[in-house]
Amino acid sequence: MADEERYVKLAEKIFMGESPVIRQLFAAIAGPEEAEALLAMPATTASLAEGSGRSVEETQSMVDGLYRKGLVFKKETPEGTVYRMCRDIMQFHDATILWPEAPRSYLDLWQRYMEEEWPAFSETVEKMLPRPVTRIVPVSESVDSRQQVLAFEDVRRIVENSEPIAVTNCTCRLIAHKCDRPVEICLQVGKAAAYSVDRGTGRAVDTEEAIALLRKAEEAGLVHVTMNRAGESHFICNCCNDCCMTFPMLIDRKLKMCDPSRFGCVIDEETCTGCGDCLERCFFGALTLDESRGLMTVDAEACMGCGLCQVVCPEGAVSLVEVREQDFIPG
Repeated sequence: MADEERYVKLAEKIFMGESPVIRQLFAAIAGPEEAEALLAMPATTASLAEGSGRSVEETQSMVDGLYRKGLVFKKETPEGTVYRMCRDIMQFHDATILWPEAPRSYLDLWQRYMEEEWPAFSETVEKMLPRPVTRIVPVSESVDSRQQVLAFEDVRRIVENSEPIAVTNCTCRLIAHKCDRPVEICLQVGKAAAYSVDRGTGRAVDTEEAIALLRKAEEAGLVHVTMNRAGESHFICNCCNDCCMTFPMLIDRKLKMCDPSRFGCVIDEETCTGCGDCLERCFFGALTLDESRGLMTVDAEACMGCGLCQVVCPEGAVSLVEVREQDFIPG
């Protein structure tokens, strides 16, 4: 099989066969023999070695390298360890960008994909999915104490109820580097944390450090984002509006790429002084200053319920209240 055909087939396996940049990304990270092994997966090391001219030991070394690069995932079965290739564009993106030895040229190629192809493809993604795969989680302290907050929509309770926990670099800021916000700031929990530590792409942290990282993210003006389903979470991303692959699509293109939280911002007109500190924190254009009254006003349709505005209000005039039912979050 010709080299070019191998990389076309790899791109096709993650439903990106028409993407020239994705083919280049595969070619940049996997040599011809590695590409052949990926195309033969799912498979055990022994089955990959058969007929390849390599010993089982040599094959295992190659597969271990593919695992570290983020191209394969492994599962223990009665037949032994089975390796499979990353299943879609998001796994390919998230796993390989965190490859510790990734050269800058590889990361730059990912940024080229984000600029040249992702905007159009994200429109296709929005049409394909019944609901966004991610959801904003509010800053815990921003929610009015009288509101009922479910365990899976409270970032602190998510980490307190999870084991193990790891912190990884933000893949979006790693490739885009358009802002100076923290890079080692995204949290993985449960199986995702164990995977990242095993690969060497994440650092194990305890609950105390995880909560400190959440606080650091909030102070830096980053929005908490997690899986859009009730129950188990695998990650808490901390997103900006400069580098994030999702927020520019949501803000500039009005694509429904991320669901809001169940909460919305309200302003206490008795205590608001119209200082505007909250205005600078809102990525979504939900806050404006009513100069005639000297008060902040909220566009309820634009508010995503992140709570970052509340964190910086010196008067305590901002809070979040429930505006969506509990069944808004998919089960």
